[in-house]
Amino acid sequence: MSPKRVPGSSLAKTPCKVCGAQSKHVISLADPKHEPHTLEIFRCTGCRLLFVGNPVSPEQLAAAYSAEDPLRYFDEIAVGTDRKVASALHDLDTLLRASGDSVSVLDVGCGDGRFLQTLQQRHPSVRALGQELPGPLASLWQAKGVRVYTGALENIVERFSVIVLLDVVEHVPDPNRSFVHCRSLLKERGHVYIHTPRLCFWDGLFLAATRIPGARWLSRAWLRTRISIFHLQLWTDTALTLSLQKAGLELVYLRPQTELSWPLERYLRVYLGERVHLPPLLLRPAAWLAHLLFVWPGTLRNKAICLARLPSGNPQPEPR
Repeated sequence: MSPKRVPGSSLAKTPCKVCGAQSKHVISLADPKHEPHTLEIFRCTGCRLLFVGNPVSPEQLAAAYSAEDPLRYFDEIAVGTDRKVASALHDLDTLLRASGDSVSVLDVGCGDGRFLQTLQQRHPSVRALGQELPGPLASLWQAKGVRVYTGALENIVERFSVIVLLDVVEHVPDPNRSFVHCRSLLKERGHVYIHTPRLCFWDGLFLAATRIPGARWLSRAWLRTRISIFHLQLWTDTALTLSLQKAGLELVYLRPQTELSWPLERYLRVYLGERVHLPPLLLRPAAWLAHLLFVWPGTLRNKAICLARLPSGNPQPEPR
């Protein structure tokens, strides 16, 4: 949905892509590397979703992703990905074992295939398949004999016991529609398992700072790490639960968790050093301060981990 313009105002309220409530413009973020070069960020007044509100075409998304080197990216975040895969398999272990020999799993946006590979090592009887956009990642795994669907979810006709979305639903332009497609691919008693960035305490603090003229540069520096042409929405627990419910899925559990793809020091070097030009001498004390504020007290609960099911499914206990 694009922002509705009114006379005398360059930006006006726009409906939330999840709940449809009116949303307010929060800040504009420049993106010189990709089109559109300015992203207009909105906050829903209902479910509190934070999202890119101006139009982003499929061609612009394709151009942004094609400009990146996915193999290099996944190599850079390998340690973080391994931790995420281990966490996901720990959560799904009981569910996969209880489903018997006929269990099948679809890993949507399977990336470099680490989840699929580890899943098959741990559960060799599980039928594991991936879905990925056409490109080097899909070709890599197809060459190794892994079955990977390329193209849209709506073109898949097979049904699955579990659909896994690890860092996927923040990327899709229409999340409600994506969850509807996931639901249509589930077998009876099927489940959807999700990891996705979550709006946390610190996001709220920096959003509040957008209203302070002298602090807006700091707000922009933080928000660029959280929302972009690659992360079109930053979920709240309410928005994620509602989007799943609108797709006809029932939430089993949702828990917040701290999950970093890079070491914290690298985030600071890239976003404060390279992009905000913080002097190198200040990066080390900034890293110490970041650990003090975010890591040690556990306030950076930046990921939502959730399991949803078809309403006819049996409840599954939240893993501890």
